[in-house]
Amino acid sequence: MKNIEIEIRIILEDDKIINEWLKTKAVKRGYKFQHDIYFEPIDKPFVIIDKNGFKDADEWLRIRIDKETGELCYKKWHRDKITNASLFADEIEIKIDNIENTLILLKYLGYRQISEIKKHRESWAFDYFLIEKDYIENLGTFYELEFKGEIDNPKEGNNIIINFLKNIGINDWKIIDRGYPWMQWNENWKNSLK
Repeated sequence: MKNIEIEIRIILEDDKIINEWLKTKAVKRGYKFQHDIYFEPIDKPFVIIDKNGFKDADEWLRIRIDKETGELCYKKWHRDKITNASLFADEIEIKIDNIENTLILLKYLGYRQISEIKKHRESWAFDYFLIEKDYIENLGTFYELEFKGEIDNPKEGNNIIINFLKNIGINDWKIIDRGYPWMQWNENWKNSLK
């Protein structure tokens, strides 16, 4: 499915098992530092206060700076109507070669900055999965697992990822179904995890 992203983000009590598994079973794809800047339109804000009193957003417009290159990305999440859990996201990415002018353009078009994330990311591949270990400055260490295979029903993608985690012996995770800016905006974000 084109422009569909199926992934989950987790936090672990102890990450020894997954780190050992990554070293012995997965193929290391590399390390990178990413600087993400998030925006919303001034006249149609993406950020809302949810029913639990948390700042949240189901849409992002982000510039990702990776060394000297950049990428403009728009995401819109689709959630389960009953549980509100994230199922998948529509994702449109565009390479940009002039970050400074893109920032100026967004300002002229009426966008304002709402978050800034600095991420140290290690990536591995295994079968139909991309596994990324993120250290986020001022937030901690997290793992993102993305299913890269073909699937007819995106709702099944999360189950495939969860079964994958269980098969490699990971049982102590908590799913974070919001983005890093959400954690940044809400100091008590850990209290909402199940």
